This record gives sequence, structure tokens and C-alpha cells, in this order.
Amino acid sequence: MNESNVYAVANIKGDISSPDLKGLAYFIPFKDGTMVEVEVTGLPGYKPYELFPIHIHDGKDCEISKTGTFDNVLGHYNPTNESHPYHAGDMPVLFSNNGYAYMKFYTTRFKPFDVENKLVIIHEAVKNENATTFGRKIGCGKIEKYKL
Repeated sequence: MNESNVYAVANIKGDISSPDLKGLAYFIPFKDGTMVEVEVTGLPGYKPYELFPIHIHDGKDCEISKTGTFDNVLGHYNPTNESHPYHAGDMPVLFSNNGYAYMKFYTTRFKPFDVENKLVIIHEAVKNENATTFGRKIGCGKIEKYKL
């Protein structure tokens, strides 16, 4: 199979704290990297506009544990052992507009086939835009390939 034909998608769902959270993340081959497109609804928040960190993580799946959390999620996808925010899986934050966010960006940090079977994770909203630690994992979607 030609790698330029490999696309990937993640169907994102919320944890027990964010049951209305749902969305899709697309990973499309583009130039020397990937065009990433994310659309999410049901983001929680008390303010009309909040920032939600979103990353690609290693891990098994997005099963919700008995405690309502995503327990099978590991660390950020970081094959070159970079410091944050230079992990290959670090992405721009989602800018929530009353619970809805849409973002599209281009990256050369990975290609769609590199992130196949990884997890898209949305963290709870940051308290300030300079956050270096990330809170609870409120959204998760497994990246799966599909071929057009």
C-alpha cells in the first residue's frame, strides 16, 4: 500500500465527567506531513471561551474504567524524546466557543500511518494559557486507518 493513500480518523468520546463530549479527528496525508482536522461538541466549561489541550498519546484504547476515567492511556506520543511542547503528539489547543471547537492545522511531526492505533486525548480546560501540566483526560478517540 502506498503511504500517501493512508488516512486516519479518531471518533472522540467523553469520560464520565463529560458525557456530552463527542467529535472527530481526521489525519490526512498532505505534502511532507499531515493535515489534522478536529471538530468537537459538548466541551464542558463555565465560561463561553476556554482552551482545551489536545494531544496524541500512546495507549491501548479508550475504554472507560469503573471510576469513569480512561485508564488505558499512556504518555504523549514522543518518538524522538523531545521536551514539551515539542513532542510529536503535541497539537494546538482547542478553542471552545460555548462547547464547540473546530481546528485544522498542518504538521510535519508525523504522518497518518505513524499515529495509527494511537489515542487522541482532550484534557480539561487549562487554568491559564501558559500551562505546562495537563489535567484530567476528558475525551478520548482511537486513531484508526482507512483507505479511500
